[in-house]
Amino acid sequence: MDNSDRSSIFFGMVFHFHQPVDNHYKIIEDNFKKSYEPLIDEIFKHPNVKTTLHISGNLLEWFLDHKPEFIKKIKTMANRGQIEIIGGGYYEPIFSIIPNRDKNAQIEKLTSLIEKEFGLDVKGAWLSERVWEPNYPSFLSDLGLKYVIVDDNHFRSTGITEEETFYTHITEDQGKTVRIFPINEKIRYLAPWKPTFMTFDYLKSVTDEKGDRFILMISDAEKMGAWGT
Repeated sequence: MDNSDRSSIFFGMVFHFHQPVDNHYKIIEDNFKKSYEPLIDEIFKHPNVKTTLHISGNLLEWFLDHKPEFIKKIKTMANRGQIEIIGGGYYEPIFSIIPNRDKNAQIEKLTSLIEKEFGLDVKGAWLSERVWEPNYPSFLSDLGLKYVIVDDNHFRSTGITEEETFYTHITEDQGKTVRIFPINEKIRYLAPWKPTFMTFDYLKSVTDEKGDRFILMISDAEKMGAWGT
């Protein structure tokens, strides 16, 4: 995105799709009609717009069972290099409170389903409820994951400046490393709740001449229609 000085910034978008296990069919269907389907339809219309999706395992199963045309569109976007699908826990567990064997099993189960259905190499992970612990890098790295997305306030609470959250960082545990992409808090409260120009104005305000800053927006897919937008 360019401002008057021709400075630029990288802007990443992640959409998170999830419904509780065994939620009522008509609730999921309502979210599908109001949010999931129109969101994917809109992204599909713009092949040059790249984005990342996270779909929890149980909801992905529901899509596979009930919405084959929806899955077909996602496969088409995956094949043309428009989307990435990241992994995580199959049933949205909080990793810090379950045994390591269960962490591994849930991540492997979702990774396998994504690779089987979409032919994508899973490199990133969504952390349920955005909970982060310093010992996560070792088990994530052991599972072949290269990066995670984490709230930027975790960085600021350790003394990292706001400007430093405009870049990715590498962290380690027991000599195992992962890259962390900070989720930008300001964008999270601007889009989609505020007028679009406010998001553009914010992005312009944090550009620099090097053009190497990265702003990440992550949004629940339900925000795009079902939650009163």
